[in-house]
Amino acid sequence: MIQKLSSFRLVSLCLLVFALFSGSVYQVNAQSQALNGQIEGVVTDATGAAIPNASITIKNIETGSERQVTSDESGVYRAPLLPLGTYQVTVEVTNFKRLVREGITLTTGQTATVNLGLEAGDVSATVTVTSDAPVADAAKIDVGRVMNTREVQNLPLVSRNPYNYSLLQANVTGRPNAEFGVPRINANGYARRTNYQLDGNSNTQADRPGIRLMPISETFVSEVQLVTNGFSAEFGNTPGLIMNAVTPSGTNGIHGSASYRFRRTPFYARPFQYNSPTDLPTNNVDNLTFAVGGPIIKDRWHYYGGYEYIKRDLAVEPNRLVSITASQQVQLIATGVPSSAFVAAIPVSQKANFYIFRTDAQLNEANRLTGRFNYFDNNSPNNIGGGANTLQRSIDFIDKSYSLGLQLASTFSTQIFNEFRFQYAKRDSRNLANANSGTGPSIVITGIANFGSPENANTLLPLETTTQFQDNLTWTRGDHAVKFGGGLNRIGDERVSGVFARFTFSSIANYLLARNGTNPRSYTTYIEAFGDPEIKYKSTFYNFFAQDDWKVTRKLKFNYGLRYDLYDVPDADASAPFSFSQDFKIDKNNFAPRLGIVYGLREGSRPTVIRASAGVYYDTPPLDMYLRALQNSGNPRFFNFSFNPTTPGAPVFPNTLGSLPAGAVLPVQSIDTIAPDFDSLYAIHTNVQLEQALTDNLSFTVGYIHSGGRHIPVYRNINRINPTATLADGRPIFSNTINATTRLDPRFNNILSVESVGTSKYDAATFQLSKRFSQGYQFSVNYTLSKATDDAPEQNLVATQVGNSVISDPTNRALDRGPSLADQRHTFVMSFVGRPQFNFESKALRYIFNNNQFGIIATANSGERFNIVSTADLNFDGVSGSDRPVGITRNSGKTPKQFNVDLRYSRFVNFNERFKLEVFGEFVNLFNINSIFQFNNLAVPTDAAGNLIGTLPDFRTRSIPTSLDSRQFQLGFKFIF
Repeated sequence: MIQKLSSFRLVSLCLLVFALFSGSVYQVNAQSQALNGQIEGVVTDATGAAIPNASITIKNIETGSERQVTSDESGVYRAPLLPLGTYQVTVEVTNFKRLVREGITLTTGQTATVNLGLEAGDVSATVTVTSDAPVADAAKIDVGRVMNTREVQNLPLVSRNPYNYSLLQANVTGRPNAEFGVPRINANGYARRTNYQLDGNSNTQADRPGIRLMPISETFVSEVQLVTNGFSAEFGNTPGLIMNAVTPSGTNGIHGSASYRFRRTPFYARPFQYNSPTDLPTNNVDNLTFAVGGPIIKDRWHYYGGYEYIKRDLAVEPNRLVSITASQQVQLIATGVPSSAFVAAIPVSQKANFYIFRTDAQLNEANRLTGRFNYFDNNSPNNIGGGANTLQRSIDFIDKSYSLGLQLASTFSTQIFNEFRFQYAKRDSRNLANANSGTGPSIVITGIANFGSPENANTLLPLETTTQFQDNLTWTRGDHAVKFGGGLNRIGDERVSGVFARFTFSSIANYLLARNGTNPRSYTTYIEAFGDPEIKYKSTFYNFFAQDDWKVTRKLKFNYGLRYDLYDVPDADASAPFSFSQDFKIDKNNFAPRLGIVYGLREGSRPTVIRASAGVYYDTPPLDMYLRALQNSGNPRFFNFSFNPTTPGAPVFPNTLGSLPAGAVLPVQSIDTIAPDFDSLYAIHTNVQLEQALTDNLSFTVGYIHSGGRHIPVYRNINRINPTATLADGRPIFSNTINATTRLDPRFNNILSVESVGTSKYDAATFQLSKRFSQGYQFSVNYTLSKATDDAPEQNLVATQVGNSVISDPTNRALDRGPSLADQRHTFVMSFVGRPQFNFESKALRYIFNNNQFGIIATANSGERFNIVSTADLNFDGVSGSDRPVGITRNSGKTPKQFNVDLRYSRFVNFNERFKLEVFGEFVNLFNINSIFQFNNLAVPTDAAGNLIGTLPDFRTRSIPTSLDSRQFQLGFKFIF
């Protein structure tokens, strides 16, 4: 009997069969443009006339692979899908001298323009020219850069987290992460909209914007591609940044390294805002790496393998500091809380392992196969924040992930290329109780301390799998390179929420009354979670595209195309009591046209290039909002029940319930839902860039970028109606009574509905000075002047909490128009890697001044935006943390200016041509500057009318207790062969 296939399996099978068929025809030496590059140009004679039918051989010097192409009637040649590396281009044609062009370096996604001018003569004569492609590339259209291996391996990176390199791109703002978490990235004025990729495959977690699926290490990475604007129809799923980390591959030579880095507590400066005059949090790091690559069969089959282990203390991070005072600790110990529960900073640590193996094989003349396997695991004991938490609230964070990627590259002819990619990846992250975890109920003494059982123990957050297929076909004909393709990404999610019971007390004295039995109901509230904490759901994201790269003349090129994205979101709960939650809309009109133009205003040794592009860019829907709509649909599958001491059935401290008491009636619930007309977020980008080559290796670029966002998801409380009064600025005040006159649907209290109604506007001027490696150094300096506004406080972003990003007035969204969280007026970034060489006559001076290397990252910006809200629910809509005081506009808070310099210094000891030792030191925040950040809302007291009580803090000072790291220093040794 034939079993009916699901649509997912059917499409997957078709893509796989097509890829295997196409891979059995002809040879290709490459992969996709997300993983490789292209060399193109024009063959001409001394007069500039085109030379057709020239035979061109393109050879990768490191791996020995070759590609043969022929120039067309216009003299144009193209070699797409080339592996990265250093190339030699040789051209031969009758009646012209043989030309050999050497020293061409191809980086990720690059289209290197290599024009070939031939001299008349005998083909047996050879002319050799050593030079790279022009620094102002007339084939590049997008706004972005590629960090080469020299930068990736030699810039300071104490965190060992290459995702922090994303902040080096112009038009990107944010802040780095001190360990393997995600940095806070904003691009094009959109907060946290980042499409993370690993070798061109998706490495983005689907629940919230800004999360990577698998952490990566520098051991995984040879190059980093950063693109913010103007990317072609082949790429999508974000209106912000594409960050593609490219893994290393082996070559014909055996090369590798082994390193050890370490840091000890005396190596760092006292954390800012750390009040203890004596003990410093432990801050030790031990880090081992090993990597090796080489040939299995020369010119045909290569391998690369790597391993990294890191153990480090994280108690030094500012958010780990504990705020419980010494006198409060004494009182709590007297009530029975063990003294061991109190620490100055939560002793969080991290033990992580990274593994990578990659192989690249020319299987036969028809097929080239690349296989890659990455694995990561992390055990992070006591992984909680500080503040009012005691050590009893600690849990262990266990995180494991892996990724298997395969790629088959083939050709149908010398003009038609096919590339097929497959990936299966999984992330499993859990919180588990540990030896320090408390027992019994959770206890909160408001504003003082949290102890007892952790509320998020034994949770799963998340277990996510992704199965990805992608097939792309390229056809080069004459002046055109047409490319089209499609793919899918099947995502499976599983979550387990925390099951807990919590007593909240207003003071230590009231807790003592309950503890000693004098008044076992002296608590203010009791909350317990009931029901099934587990939920599973699946989604499938499809993409299709077609594009043409049209070289109109040797100076002018167009890239135009159309992309279509279909996001098949999780199935709704058809039995949900509220109609919006019974069926989730699938947006089916996500058509995204793209157009890019590049024109060489001037050729020669100092070319001038102008680029412009416009297009529509869609964003994937955050799956977390569907999770909320499923969990909080009004069907009480998993819920929190709140009691006050007089509620019938309320427990006597310290007893918990385990199940709802007999006769207990659920209060009117609040639910989450998604509007039935919900559409995908998209942005309309336009940009223009002018690049001028100042020397053979130095260029200056000035540009303008505009982006308009549409359909940004916004949570709005749609259930409150008929306000009873207004605040002084016109915002309505609602009734707490639940009936048909105060609620749209009186079955519910609040209905938080996600609506695709937000809009945004972003304008930026960018200035960039770039020097590629020559004379022993390279650098990139950029400055961005920008402004970002929107009317869309977003609740699905990283590090936000439910409720603190709901619009302040559900009846008038215009009141929430203001600076975006991504608004940062001035941003300066500089990166530099240099290894100067001096030719002194003195051998001693040569020994001292040579073999030194410096890596520097310097940043400065005008500060971060944050919202200022009232501690009270001013409009009585039941949503706390969203109401601004009267007279305060949205995101009007601004931190002081931020400055930072990171440094890496290396000294090399050369044993011979093959073996050398690097001794290095790395600094974070070299000058120990206190840079304040304030991402979460700042709550301030107000009176009942919404007026401030007192005055706002002076945000220009550096007294806000949220700082970036103080100076960190570590030492290392690296053996290179």
